[in-house]
Amino acid sequence: MPLLKSFTYSLKEARFNPLVILHSLFYAATVTYLRALKHIAKNGPESVRTHISETYHSKVVRLDDARRFITINRNIELRNLDQVLPYTHATNLILNNPHNIAVYDCPCRGTQKNPCRPTDVCLVVGDPFVDLLRLFQPFRSRRISPEEALRILREEDDRGHVHTAWFKATMLDRFYAICNCCRCCCLGMKLMARYNMKMLLPSGYRAVIGDGCIGCGTCAKYCQFEALEMVPYSNNGTERKRCVVIREKCFGCGICESKCQRAAISLVLAPETGIPLNIEALAGQGAAGTGQELSENGG
Repeated sequence: MPLLKSFTYSLKEARFNPLVILHSLFYAATVTYLRALKHIAKNGPESVRTHISETYHSKVVRLDDARRFITINRNIELRNLDQVLPYTHATNLILNNPHNIAVYDCPCRGTQKNPCRPTDVCLVVGDPFVDLLRLFQPFRSRRISPEEALRILREEDDRGHVHTAWFKATMLDRFYAICNCCRCCCLGMKLMARYNMKMLLPSGYRAVIGDGCIGCGTCAKYCQFEALEMVPYSNNGTERKRCVVIREKCFGCGICESKCQRAAISLVLAPETGIPLNIEALAGQGAAGTGQELSENGG
């Protein structure tokens, strides 16, 4: 979709809302935008913080669910997913041309003096958002293939970073990006922890520790939500440690599962935390496509 056509399409979809137009222009300076958002969240009234989270939010997704946004080979239109995203705004999941992908320098990391590396890990997916990103941020973004997007997801997962699908009212009231971040950089995680703003929703899964746990502590080290605790216990007179899940803190991201070398951790459905953002299941189709799925090796 040509840049001018994408911009015009966005304005029409937003019904030429002046707030959307101003937001698009301001968002060209994304780092400044996020710093302003952080200041507003810190100093604004509770009503403002609530409005921000209701109109700008994300859902944690497992690596497999994040991949589906990249490998699906058809357009998707799912509106009013209020059971998956219990917010008043930005609950639509619409994918137009999902193989049109751009990677973007993470604006959250851009606000840090010493951010985690690399910084080009945010994935913007589909029309018209990729073209708009290239229009407003030509030096901080680039188009990439689905294969490279899958590689970025895997490498960020290996670093222990959480995958989140982001939705925003001023982004045509729908999904537009997959971020891969950490608690030391992610503004959404920080606003949630410091001001109790519901910027992130759990994935709909929960980690469960099996009998194979040897208490090495690797999973607890990588957990971005501090949801894993090493608890001492006695085994035939020998003092040992075992990992325990703090259920109310677990967001079901799956990083602990991928880091456990003993395969002692698994994710199970946790209906009390929400419905997973599995676009295949939500679209009522059991597979992403018709044998044309992409692999991380480009096959």
